[in-house]
Amino acid sequence: MSDSAAKYRSGLAFGLIAYIWWGLVPLYFVALKRADVFAWEILAHRIAWSLPIMLALTAVFASWGDVWRVLRCRRLLLVMLLSSVLLAINWLLYIYATVTDRVTEASLGYYMMPLVNAALATIFLKEKLRVAHYPALALVAIGVMIPCFALGYLPWLAVILPITFGFYGLVRKKVPVESMTGLTVETILLLPPSLGFLIYLTLIGQNHMSATNWGLNALIAASGIVTVVPLLTFTLSLRRLPLLAISFIQFLSPTVQVIIAVTWLGESLTPATLGAFICIWAAVLIFIGDAIWQVRSARERRGVSPTVTEQKPSGLRLDAHLDAQGSRLTR
Repeated sequence: MSDSAAKYRSGLAFGLIAYIWWGLVPLYFVALKRADVFAWEILAHRIAWSLPIMLALTAVFASWGDVWRVLRCRRLLLVMLLSSVLLAINWLLYIYATVTDRVTEASLGYYMMPLVNAALATIFLKEKLRVAHYPALALVAIGVMIPCFALGYLPWLAVILPITFGFYGLVRKKVPVESMTGLTVETILLLPPSLGFLIYLTLIGQNHMSATNWGLNALIAASGIVTVVPLLTFTLSLRRLPLLAISFIQFLSPTVQVIIAVTWLGESLTPATLGAFICIWAAVLIFIGDAIWQVRSARERRGVSPTVTEQKPSGLRLDAHLDAQGSRLTR
């Protein structure tokens, strides 16, 4: 087996681990829900227990100098504070969707992520939509409106989840900070309110970490591993796979979520919800088909055979994926 083929296969394996892991995350949040841990507390613990692991990863893969550079620069710090707030809102909404039995609605939103990014890039970055993007975005709009007319409610989680992370991606695109460093800084900035909230819960006797229930303590502390492991495997896959391949496998995550929601968590696909999914899936197919056509056309113009292994792997950076389509590390 050639080195490029081996690298592609290992990248595919790491990518599958990352996206399947993210798809399985609702099971973890449901386990905490059944222990009566509510969404705000889960978020606070997730931030607190992620920081030690992020600090270790920064020491291995990034640079402490970059972290101190950001923390010392007032302008960068303010921008990172904004991105931290957007990230925390996105995390909280996803946790809330899980503990309120709305995983199906959340997965609908994550199917829409590439299309939301395309729309935001057009509005804020003055990038031009391709012809195929217009019917895709129209199908997304129809998919969102179907539940509104059929059931009388707006699937707001499916709308706000991709929008909050879309804006997070825009902010991070503009700031000159590597993604590993940036996520570490964001976690540092979110730590004081998280610890403050956990101390408050302890004082009123509602912090679920205690000296008696070590099984639940271990489950809560695992939130750091649940957050960081797919991030690490994702960065490893990004080094080895072309972004087009990642664009395909990223849809594994919401697909696994839907399967879990329907078969394990007791959620149901109503006709209106199914109609919304059909519209979103059609839009995704149009979007991916157009992306494939762009790649092949560009290679034909350069006289290059369209094989995925000829693309250069990215470095150990999350920024490329954020810029291209919005990373899934918010799960």
